Amino acid sequence: MSEAAIGSMIWGLLDTFLRYRFFNKMLGNKYHCTFVWYYLGTLLYGHLNVLLVLAGTPWGNLVYLCGCSFMLNMLLFHGSILKKAFFTIWIYCVPETAYGIYFPLFYSLAGSRGQTGYSDTMLQMVEIAACLTLYIMMEVLSGNLHVLRQDFEDRDAVYLICIIVFICAAVDMMLNLFTGISGWTPKSLLMTAIPLSLTALGGEILYIYCIIMLKRRLTEQLAKQQYQMLGRHLEVSKEQYCQLIKIRHDIKNHGLCLAQLLANGKSEEAAHYLQQMNLRLEEADSIQTGSVFADALLNPKYHYAKNLGIDLTIRLSVPDEATILPVDLCCLLSNALDNAVEACQRGIEAGNPPGWIRIVSHMNPNYWVFEISNSVHSPVNLNGGKLKSSKGTAICGVGLQNIKAVVERYGGVLDLQGETQFTLSVMLPLAPKKNPSASKE
Repeated sequence: MSEAAIGSMIWGLLDTFLRYRFFNKMLGNKYHCTFVWYYLGTLLYGHLNVLLVLAGTPWGNLVYLCGCSFMLNMLLFHGSILKKAFFTIWIYCVPETAYGIYFPLFYSLAGSRGQTGYSDTMLQMVEIAACLTLYIMMEVLSGNLHVLRQDFEDRDAVYLICIIVFICAAVDMMLNLFTGISGWTPKSLLMTAIPLSLTALGGEILYIYCIIMLKRRLTEQLAKQQYQMLGRHLEVSKEQYCQLIKIRHDIKNHGLCLAQLLANGKSEEAAHYLQQMNLRLEEADSIQTGSVFADALLNPKYHYAKNLGIDLTIRLSVPDEATILPVDLCCLLSNALDNAVEACQRGIEAGNPPGWIRIVSHMNPNYWVFEISNSVHSPVNLNGGKLKSSKGTAICGVGLQNIKAVVERYGGVLDLQGETQFTLSVMLPLAPKKNPSASKE
C-alpha cells in the first residue's frame, strides 16, 4: 500500500471520528460502540457511491451523502427527525460553502502564475482547507453552544435548514458562473475572486449567527421558565412565612392555655391541645430529607402541590454533599417534582381529578436510587429521552434535559417509563466526587 493510500485512509478515519464526535455531543448515541457502526456505515455508502456512481454531479453527490448520513443518524443517535436533519445538512453544507471561500483564491493565484485550469493538488488543498473550516466550526458549536443539546422547536430547524441550503446553493451557483467564464486576465480574475470569497465567508458567518440567535432564544425561553418557577416558589414561601408569623404570635396564648389546663388537672385535654399544635407546626416543614438545601427547596413545592389537591407522598433521603453537590441535587429534585406537578396540573385544567405523585429513594452502600411517579390523564410518548404528549408536542423537555445533564455528570443511569403512569428513575454512584465539573472537557 502506497504512502498516499495510507495517508488517505488516516485522513478518512480522522474525518469520520470528528463528525461522529460532533453528532454524539449534539444528539447523544443510542448504543455502545456506536463509532464502529458509524464508521462502517459511512464506509459502506461511500464505497457504493464510488463503485456504482450513484451521484455523478456535485449537487447529486451532496444530496446522496446527506441522505445516507441522515438515515445512519436516525439509527444511531437520539433526537427528533428535524433536529437530526438540521445537523446532517449543516455538517455537509458548511464545507461546501467553505469551498467557495478557498477555491476562487487558489484559482486566481494559479492564473496569476500563468497556469490554465486547476490541478489535482490545488483541489486537494482546497478540500483540506474546507474540511479544517468545518472542524473549527464544529468545535465552536459543540464547545460553546451547549444549549443546542436541548430540544428546540421543529420550526426553528426548518428555518435554519432553509437558510443553510439557500446559502450553499447561492455560493455554488456563483462558483459555476466563475469557473464557466474563460479568457480571464490575471487582474480581473483576482478582482472577481476576492468578492466571491468574501461572499462565501459571509455565508459561513451567517451560519454561526443564525445558530447564536437560536441559542439566545432558547436561553431566554429557559430563563422565562425558571422565572415562573421562582414566582411560584416565592408565592408558597410567602404563605409559609405568614403561617409561621401567626404561630409565633399565638405561642404565648398557647402556653397560657396549656398552663391553665394543667393547673386544673386536665392532662388529657392538654395532651390533645399539644398534639394539635404539633400538627400545625409540622405543616410548616413537612419534608425532611437530611439535606437543608433539599428541604428548603422541596417544602414550598410540596405545599404548592397540596394546595392544588394533589395526593403527594414522599419517602426521601438524599446523599451527603461529598457525593453530590447541593446545586446538582436541587436541580435533580426540583426539575423532577416540577414536571410531575405540571403533569397533574394539566389534568386538573382538563377537568380531571388532581392526580397523585409518589417519591421514594433507596440508599445502598454503592449507589443511590431516586424514583418519582405521577398519574397521567392522557397518553404520553417517550422519544429519545423526551416526553411528548399524544399530539407530539414537547411538554417538559427542558426539565428532563437538566436532569439528564446531572445524571451524566455523575456517571449515573436515567430511566423513563410512561405506560399507565409516568415514572422517572435515577441511579447515582455513591463514590465521593468533589467537583465533577473540573473533570469535564
